[in-house]
Amino acid sequence: MSYKIGSFNVRNLSFGAGASRDLDLMAGIIKEFDVIALQEVLSEGKILEGITVSDVSGQAMAYEYSLRSRLGDNWDMCWLDPKTDSKWYPYTGDDSRGEGYAFLWRKDKFKCPLNEHGKVVRPRIIHQYKTDSSRGEMKLIRDPGYARLQLVDMPNAEIRLITTHIVYKKPSEDNLSKAIDFGSYVMRQNEFNVLARSIYTSVSEDHNDINCIVPYTIILGDYNLNLFSSGAGSPFVPAVMVVDSKKRILGTEGEMKNGFYFMHTTQADLSTVNKDADNYASNYDHFTFDERTKNSIVEATPHRVNAVERAGDFKTYKDKVSDHIPVMLEISMK
Repeated sequence: MSYKIGSFNVRNLSFGAGASRDLDLMAGIIKEFDVIALQEVLSEGKILEGITVSDVSGQAMAYEYSLRSRLGDNWDMCWLDPKTDSKWYPYTGDDSRGEGYAFLWRKDKFKCPLNEHGKVVRPRIIHQYKTDSSRGEMKLIRDPGYARLQLVDMPNAEIRLITTHIVYKKPSEDNLSKAIDFGSYVMRQNEFNVLARSIYTSVSEDHNDINCIVPYTIILGDYNLNLFSSGAGSPFVPAVMVVDSKKRILGTEGEMKNGFYFMHTTQADLSTVNKDADNYASNYDHFTFDERTKNSIVEATPHRVNAVERAGDFKTYKDKVSDHIPVMLEISMK
């Protein structure tokens, strides 16, 4: 059976902005997937479920501006808060937008697994991970979201999704600026290094749950980095990163022979809309997975979906949907 996995930066999508966005169009796009990770979902994710109001008779009803009302009961969803507020990470500054992630999945294809205590494992934020300060690594600006999803038709198989929104520009706070001597491009590349060599490997190696037998792990999201093959220019994300068993990134040919993880980053289509809203721009949205996942389940070349065509033109799409195009990875389980 095949499954369509998606990533979609929805550009400051909030409950308040619901009236200005074409949620019918967005829901139609989301329905092309079996599971999708959203970035830049604001306002505690209220746009997902809406709010409950009462009509004149006192009957509770869902508010109009919600994705739930358009996707239907066959979809489950969860909003996650990476806690970008300054009280959590003072050195990054205060993100007053309240940006978070969301996972949405079809209930006839996926379900949340049960842990060894019989408790449902819902998606969560990964706050604990190791960084290598000698390489210039530091805590991510936005900690990643993590979803474990069990296949309904193959309950012994599990997809583990790590969604990210890598830093775009270097925060301007004095304490951060004085602490590091590199710019935003290097910060982006360092954040990817943390995700790939530290977080991915830890998630992939976690086999403590007795109900998980065959896990496959995938990073997906807005990397703010381009693949060289896209032609979009710098900054770049490596198409292949080699990591050894001690979670060190290997560089030279001799070192690479001792590689433990071969991490492949894919999706080379341009996936943002330019400022003039008349063409595609950067190649920021990707998927990353190891050699085993690549050889075992990846079915087709990752690609952007035809979302602009659905809207009619670039300007309408950018105004009513987002400045990012959703991207798709198709996998199959044998």
